[in-house]
Amino acid sequence: MPKILWMSPFSLHDTSSGAAVNCHYMMRALQKRGFEVWVCSAFIFDARRGSTQAFGDLEKMFAQDPTAVFVFDEDNIHYVYTRADSTDEYAMTMAESQLFFNTFCRMLDEFEPDVVMGFGLSPAPQACFAEARHRGISTVYELSNGDCGNFSFPNIDLITTISGANSQLYADRDELNLQPIGGFYSPKDFVADEHQNRYVTMINPAGHKGVAIFAKLAAMCKERMPEVQFLTVNTRENFSEAVLKLHEKGAPDKHPFKAEDFPNVFMVEPQLDMRAIYAITAVLLVPSLWFEAWGRVATEAVYNNIPVIAANSGGLNEAVAGGGILLNAPEHCKQDYYSLPTDEEIKPWFEALQYFLNHNVDALLQRAREQLMQADAPDRLISALIPLVRRTRHNRYGDGFDPNAHVGDLNNLEDAELADIDFS
Repeated sequence: MPKILWMSPFSLHDTSSGAAVNCHYMMRALQKRGFEVWVCSAFIFDARRGSTQAFGDLEKMFAQDPTAVFVFDEDNIHYVYTRADSTDEYAMTMAESQLFFNTFCRMLDEFEPDVVMGFGLSPAPQACFAEARHRGISTVYELSNGDCGNFSFPNIDLITTISGANSQLYADRDELNLQPIGGFYSPKDFVADEHQNRYVTMINPAGHKGVAIFAKLAAMCKERMPEVQFLTVNTRENFSEAVLKLHEKGAPDKHPFKAEDFPNVFMVEPQLDMRAIYAITAVLLVPSLWFEAWGRVATEAVYNNIPVIAANSGGLNEAVAGGGILLNAPEHCKQDYYSLPTDEEIKPWFEALQYFLNHNVDALLQRAREQLMQADAPDRLISALIPLVRRTRHNRYGDGFDPNAHVGDLNNLEDAELADIDFS
């Protein structure tokens, strides 16, 4: 049985991080396909809300339990978490980073993994990757966003990513070769049993996610389609606070909106179970203003038979898979996340919303789901991991594997080779 050790200070239980959610499902997929999976992590989260949903009140937990290393099993995966008194990666102390590294080294000794996978550019995870390579263990970095340019990824054998768009970005901008794998999902965890088409929904109304487009659209609908109701899931930013930052195009000192200007916008706190949100969503808005490596919520909406209106950004085209429409965001909005679109610039978004609210697009969404289901990310990932497992075992045991015959370019590995591999 091949062994995978996932390593990152960032928690895989972080519900506020799309990257963490994807990698969590990735590890579950590998476990179900016959891999033994251990996880070395710390209590680091993208947003505080993500830690609360996963573990409750961390401060209270740490106050009651002085343990430095927390160990538990879940879904047949072995987790080892090291203590970190702040959920912010930048606040990790030297002692906490050293604890993380020492714990990782002990796991290397005990588990003897074939591949170390993970992410994190801070010194602690990079030291872990270096230690793994020093011991002859193959390494994989999962690159789930587009903002890691100008980093050479030392001590990494393979960089995987979620979309072809993200792979192309790094090839063009940074001359890095990334293997696009796709997204990992378990539809039963987010597909609602019943649906009521009540709200036009945005998840995470933050500046870079396009709250300016969402707010402008809601304001226009208040006048032209007052019957339409909007919903925000306030994950990293609260809509009522975000609208105060919005300003007119070219006038950063003119803030036209207050929270009370949006009686048609309802807000909810982050949800551990997103099925409740999708059950009441008629259209999902994903108007991202930065480069999206994928856009997990867009794919989840399509699986729920919900059309998506998204920005034409990065991997969103792959995530939507034809189950909606992609529109270009105004350039000034992409340069200044809180710059409001003009009436003319918001018009295509308004017209798209009108169309999806008044037309049955079930056939469109069915084709999109079929396309998404054909993309078997576990098979692609396993294909990429096979030669790395074999190389580690050659380094460790001298099992007769010829390193000169090792596949030089993992991107050319064919899924059909899976049938010829013996992991024994």
